[in-house]
Amino acid sequence: MVARTSFSIILFLWSFVALGHYYVISGYELSDQELERQLELLNKPFVTTIQTKYGEEYDCVDFYQQPAFDHPLLKEHKYEYQMMSNNHRLNPRTYSDASYINPFDIWINGKGCPTNTVPIKRITKEDLIRANSASELAYTNSDNLNPGVEVAVLRTTKNKKYYGGGMIGAVYHPAVQSSQYSSSRFKCENYPDSIAVGWTVNPSLYPDNETHLFIYTITKDSHCYNTYCPGFLIMSPAIPLDLLLKPYSRPGIKMMELKFHIRKDAINGDWFLQLGPNNFTIGSWPQRIFTSLADSANYVEWGGEVYSPPNMTPPQMGAGYKPMQKLRFDCYGRLVNLIDELHEDDYNPPSCKTYQSSKRYQIIDEGDVKEDLSRLILFGGS
Repeated sequence: MVARTSFSIILFLWSFVALGHYYVISGYELSDQELERQLELLNKPFVTTIQTKYGEEYDCVDFYQQPAFDHPLLKEHKYEYQMMSNNHRLNPRTYSDASYINPFDIWINGKGCPTNTVPIKRITKEDLIRANSASELAYTNSDNLNPGVEVAVLRTTKNKKYYGGGMIGAVYHPAVQSSQYSSSRFKCENYPDSIAVGWTVNPSLYPDNETHLFIYTITKDSHCYNTYCPGFLIMSPAIPLDLLLKPYSRPGIKMMELKFHIRKDAINGDWFLQLGPNNFTIGSWPQRIFTSLADSANYVEWGGEVYSPPNMTPPQMGAGYKPMQKLRFDCYGRLVNLIDELHEDDYNPPSCKTYQSSKRYQIIDEGDVKEDLSRLILFGGS
C-alpha cells in the first residue's frame, strides 16, 4: 500500500558526498521529498521537446547531460563520441513474407532531436515507482530465475568468450494483465553482469499495454530498464530506448520484424547497441561500468520471457500460442547469431540448446534453414 507521505518501494538511493555520489541498492522507504530528488536527477535540462505520431513527448537533452554521466565511473570521463546521424535508409532485404518496422518513422517533425542531443522521455513520480517495481521483477540471471518468471530460450552451453550477437525478431503484441510482462529478447551475460535488448509488453514499466523497445542492464552495483540507472550512453538523436513499436505482426496476414544486435568493440571494449537491418547504432554500454562483461560474455541466449504473479492467468508469450512451425503464424527469431572469440559473426552458433522453464511455453530450434532465415527459432505459448 502507498502511504500519502511516503512510498515503500525498492529504489536506487542516490547519495552525494564531497567527492561525488554512489548508489545503494536495497529496500528503502522514500518520502515524497526524497522521491522528488530522484526525479530531479533523472529529468535533465533539455533543449526542446518533440512529439511522436502516437502522442508521446520526448525531451531533447544535450548528449553530455544525459543520465549516463551520473554514473560515478563516467562522471569525470571525457568521452569522445561520434553522434549518429539522423539520415538513414532501410535495407530492403527481408524475409519475403515480412516487413521491417521503421524505427525512424515515428516523429511528427520527421527527424527526431537536433544534432548533439538525445531523446529521453520525461519521468513522472508514477513512472519512477512503476519502473523500480518492474526492475526488481526482471532482476534475474540464467541460473536463478525469479519466482513467476518463465523463459523459452535458445542458449549457449559452453563457457567461451562471446562478444555479442543478436537476431531479427517478429514483433508481436501478446496479451498481459497488470503486473505481468511478456518479452522477446537477446541477452549477453557474464555474472554478475548482463545486458539485454528486445521488445516487451509491460504495463508495470510503461503506462500502457503497447509493445515497446527496451534494454535491461545488470552490473554489480545496479540493475534497471532503459536509463533508470546511469550507464547506458544514448548516441542517436532519432531513436529512443523505449520506442513504441507499430505496426506489429498479425498471424497469417503480415509479419513485422525488428533487428536487435549487440557488439563489443574490439578496440575500446564498449558494448554497442544496434537496431535495424543496417545495424544503426543507438548507443553503448561503456566497458568501465562492468566487472565481468568488461572482458567478454560467457553466456548468450535468444527467445522469450514472461512474468506473472501467482493466482493469475498466465500471460501470452510471442504470438500467444505454442509454435505451429508455420512462419507466417509463429513468433520467431531468424538470423540468430553470435560474435565469437575472433570477433566474427557466426550465423549458425554451435553448442546451443533449447530450454523452457514451463510446459506452458515452448521453443523450437529449426537450425540453419536457408539464406534469408539462417538459424531460426520459434517460440510462444500461454
